[in-house]
Amino acid sequence: MLFEIIDQKQKCKNIVLNNKIVSQPVYKDLSKTWSYHSSLKNYDIEYASLYSQGKTLDECCPENLKDKWNTIKQKHLAYIKSFETGFCELYDHCFYDLVPESFVIEYFSIKNKITEHVLKTYDKPENYDFLVEASELINDIKERRLVINREKLTNRLHRTQARSFYTKIFSCNSYIDYNLFGTTTGRLTTKKNSFPILTMNKEYRDVISPTNDWFIELDFNAAELRCMLALNQQPQPVNDIHDWHGSIFNKLTDHEMNREEIKRKIFGWLYGPLNVSLGIPQVEKHYNKRSILQRYWNGQEIINPFGRKIKADEFHALNALIQSTTSDTFLRRAIAVNKLLEKTNSFTMGLIHDSMIIDFDKNDKGLLDDLIEGFGNTDLGNFKVNVSLGTNFGNMKRFR
Repeated sequence: MLFEIIDQKQKCKNIVLNNKIVSQPVYKDLSKTWSYHSSLKNYDIEYASLYSQGKTLDECCPENLKDKWNTIKQKHLAYIKSFETGFCELYDHCFYDLVPESFVIEYFSIKNKITEHVLKTYDKPENYDFLVEASELINDIKERRLVINREKLTNRLHRTQARSFYTKIFSCNSYIDYNLFGTTTGRLTTKKNSFPILTMNKEYRDVISPTNDWFIELDFNAAELRCMLALNQQPQPVNDIHDWHGSIFNKLTDHEMNREEIKRKIFGWLYGPLNVSLGIPQVEKHYNKRSILQRYWNGQEIINPFGRKIKADEFHALNALIQSTTSDTFLRRAIAVNKLLEKTNSFTMGLIHDSMIIDFDKNDKGLLDDLIEGFGNTDLGNFKVNVSLGTNFGNMKRFR
């Protein structure tokens, strides 16, 4: 049965079903709605927003409903503006408790029809189960308010950039709201008014403190390079990948290169033209760019090992393949680690590209090895994991 959840921000108690508001619904009797909500976890529900691959309700609305939808949407926006003008904090209150019941029923009944249209006319994504699990993860993150210490910026407000960031974190929400479909490669972006976790200057990360005892950060050592090794069916080095490169480079070149020189040379070649050689065949054989493209690019689009398809010409194909494979690999491991945290006091604070930040309770320290192992045990092989710890997000130090 089709239904729509009335309040996406709080634990759901009310839904619109058959043009009526229903309190304390029995979810096992329901089957289809627009998008995921934490109340629906572990229920067999189809989500139209995942079928639409990130398209909005406006974009999915069929022609016969557009006039009704535009009219009710304008009313919706007018109500929101009136509450914002009155300085009503909508995160703390259910917006739909503050508007007429007739409006709520009309709005969600039309939304329900759009949902029905999408589920009938759009193909189910091949990676649908993954999208559901990813939705659960980013919803878990959104429901956790960040501990933001704005006073950390006080002695830096003489700088324009610091003042700009200070103003931004006062105007945005104190939670992270990711967009699962923000990029073609699958890399997460954040929605409007989300805390800017992906774009904030590293210098200001100390404004975020843990709810528990520490932040623990898990990230792959040279994630893109390790994914490329896997795509080329090459073994993974157990040590730092740039040290591994150095052991080869410095035997074969005229001068000893440091770590940063090696990284620049490798990445410059990796994302450069196909016909340009690195000049070190002993390394190039592990990252055979043409061999990889022959396997995953059909001349019009790449299809990565997880079935993600991206239209790309030859020049952009390798970049699209590596970026999407890295993103899909990382998100799958973040999902696995987040599941390990479900019955603990620790939780996922945020995700930054290929880095997972855990708000960690010291009483869960016996679980740390399992988290590291679970994160590194990817679908493409066992990746080396870097582990950092800090008492705030700005003082993270590598300890493993």
